[in-house]
Amino acid sequence: MDQSQPTGPDTDSFLRFMQDMQQAFPDKSYRWSKAKERSCRWLIKRIASGAVGVDVGGTEYLCKQLAANGVDVTCFDMGKPLEFKKYVQDDMFNILRHFEPKSLDFITTRHTLEHSFVPLYQLWAYNQLLKDGGKLMVIVPMYNDRWVWMDTHFACLPPESWAMLFHRAGFKVTEFDAGTWKPAGAEFIEYRFCMEVESRSLRLHGRPEGAKAMPSGED
Repeated sequence: MDQSQPTGPDTDSFLRFMQDMQQAFPDKSYRWSKAKERSCRWLIKRIASGAVGVDVGGTEYLCKQLAANGVDVTCFDMGKPLEFKKYVQDDMFNILRHFEPKSLDFITTRHTLEHSFVPLYQLWAYNQLLKDGGKLMVIVPMYNDRWVWMDTHFACLPPESWAMLFHRAGFKVTEFDAGTWKPAGAEFIEYRFCMEVESRSLRLHGRPEGAKAMPSGED
């Protein structure tokens, strides 16, 4: 190894990777169905009136329901919402450009984090934005062949792997659940996590104590 070469992160190469990702990323549109309201209700019950936060992934139905409940919510997504007026149109990777550190009471992200190719970074960014005592609520699809190989999924993981990433990013899981957003299909199970910030620093070792067994996937 040439000792004269820099040993820090090669950000130039990462920028080239980002450009390749943008060029290769498929033009994808996800249809809304009434069954998806099931997971939205799980989130809505956990957000109090008067809270200020962001829904990353742009679930417009969720944002409308929260706003009707007196929640100050911003819809954040790569696409523009059809009707909801308070939104930011950008990639979730860039969320730190748009909000101040420790300014949010909550962040929700429903079926979005699995689309990140750097989920640990994404979770770290959310950690920076949440207030002390703020909540991060994540819903992701179950780990199975159908979702692992979906063309826009880069981090479709078993629940234990998600728990590891949450811990590394400084979060404490306060609630874990599993349910379905389409009862007629056995593969349409989702993992639901509610978390709070426990550490502002990355924790690249250790594991949380008292980890609970994963639920069965029944509502």
